[in-house]
Amino acid sequence: MRDIVFIERDPYAPIRHCYTVSKILYQGKSEYQEIQVIESPEFGRMLVLDGVVQVDEKYEFLYHEYIAHVPLFAHPNPENVLIIGGGDGGTLREVLKHDVVKRAVLVDIDRQVIEISKKFFPSLSVGFSDPRAIIVNEDGYKYVQDYENEFDVIIVDSTDPVGFAHVLTTEDFFRFVHRALKEDGVFVAQTESIHYHLEMVRTIQQRLKKVFPIVDLYTSVIPIYAGYWWTFSIASKKHPVRSPVRDVNVETKIYDKEMHEHAFLPTGFYKKLVSGEYKY
Repeated sequence: MRDIVFIERDPYAPIRHCYTVSKILYQGKSEYQEIQVIESPEFGRMLVLDGVVQVDEKYEFLYHEYIAHVPLFAHPNPENVLIIGGGDGGTLREVLKHDVVKRAVLVDIDRQVIEISKKFFPSLSVGFSDPRAIIVNEDGYKYVQDYENEFDVIIVDSTDPVGFAHVLTTEDFFRFVHRALKEDGVFVAQTESIHYHLEMVRTIQQRLKKVFPIVDLYTSVIPIYAGYWWTFSIASKKHPVRSPVRDVNVETKIYDKEMHEHAFLPTGFYKKLVSGEYKY
């Protein structure tokens, strides 16, 4: 029997990943995007949106642990958390590992992604049944505009910033986020590859610096994302973010105090990157 081969069609990457697939578990289309669930002998089940792999069962922790625990452990008391996007549930799962969290609101415009995750990715979607979780199917850009001084941490776990996700990288959006955060709030967003998307990373950093007094960049190596060396742009109203301010007392595969600190770029290289001095 010949292998089934799936080739990504990532509009933002100069390469195409090719995966051997043992099974196609789901294929359909929501109001917003094409959705597939495929099974790989190497990566396990994979969620594909508009032709781009978003999540795999084997390595998803390298993304979800970093996007959730770095901002939450940089905050002394993150009781109220907003997640924009994240319909697969992985970020919500990690956020809810923090006993201090009293409410986690997940706003994803596409209800079907959530339902698909519940059916095919039970290890990711466990947080949806937690009583602290509030699930809202709305446009996250519009949702955040209704709040002021409401959230301790806001996390943007979005798809690539194209199409309807593009607005989540604008200065206007960052100002809405700033207003929605409490006086010591922390914000984070995934911001693509440090190499393939350097100009985008730099632009987002510069926009955040116009809004927040503390802005930084940390990374994780994620095997399924084109460019691998993936960035997370983090901003804070008050607290430094390069070290945890609470004891790391959650169960994780890779994240801990040391990994938190080593995830951040050396300050010299970070300054070169943001200023434009770093080129290739």
